[in-house]
Amino acid sequence: MNFARLKLRHLQCLVVVAQERNLVRAAKGLALTQPAVSKTIAELEDIVGRRLLLRRRRGVELTPAADVLVRHAVAALRGLREGLGLALDQPEFDQVRVAVGALPNMAANLLPAAIAALHASTPALRVRVASGTNAQLMTQLRQGEIDLVLGRLAQASAMADLHFEQLYSEPLLLVVRPGHPLAARRRPALDALAAYPLVVPVSGTLIRHTADAFFVAQGMAMPRCFVEATDTSFAFGLLQCADAVWFAPQGAVEGFVARGELRRLAIDTASTEGPVGLTVRRGSEPTEGARLLIEAIHGVVRQRGARRKPQAAGA
Repeated sequence: MNFARLKLRHLQCLVVVAQERNLVRAAKGLALTQPAVSKTIAELEDIVGRRLLLRRRRGVELTPAADVLVRHAVAALRGLREGLGLALDQPEFDQVRVAVGALPNMAANLLPAAIAALHASTPALRVRVASGTNAQLMTQLRQGEIDLVLGRLAQASAMADLHFEQLYSEPLLLVVRPGHPLAARRRPALDALAAYPLVVPVSGTLIRHTADAFFVAQGMAMPRCFVEATDTSFAFGLLQCADAVWFAPQGAVEGFVARGELRRLAIDTASTEGPVGLTVRRGSEPTEGARLLIEAIHGVVRQRGARRKPQAAGA
């Protein structure tokens, strides 16, 4: 076999012919003429020194030699595509890259501020932000798919081989649109929520457990009408067109409240307060991009106060 004569087009052609089992359809898939496909296969047969195709009335049949070659050609082409994809995903020599997982309370406020600050000092910056539940992000972190996770402290069972650094603590808040019937009440009763749809975190998440525990501690059941969601844009949009109440982390809604787009209900939710911070892999050195982003996050937290307090009700 003369490997010097073997070209990528030979393998691509054989794989498509094997998939189609028809030279005309293969030619169409390869954007070639049928004679060109036949010529390429003939060249490959000459290189291999074996017959690869048997012409039949309704198409072609692979010889045993072709079956073997096709299996390896498919693996080789897949590996090449993956390699090219990884190569294209690599940063330029002077580019800083970081992948961060962010829960809604971070993605809506702290993380954008940190990335903006980092970009100002590091223009050659490439950031990938991953979303998901706390458990999903911890799995991605442990597998090396992301460099760090920003959000609430995960359950102990999800923290194996991971390290959590607390930045501050925050509660869940009950918020509504400014024109909501409950927004005008000075101190609405908790059971008044039963008359309105409630937007809560997705079932099975740690923050949802916190929300459920709050209602249990208050001696009442979760309102019958509720919507499970973690996407802040969806929840905000729903509140604009329905008399819904959003039970969300302070960090996810404080920007809306500060701009007057949402109102916090004057219902005490201090018992839902929990630690918020960043999680990294234990015992591994952070990448340059991760280190710079962590420094930027610390800078934003210092500017806002290491320990934030809930905004005044009705603000």
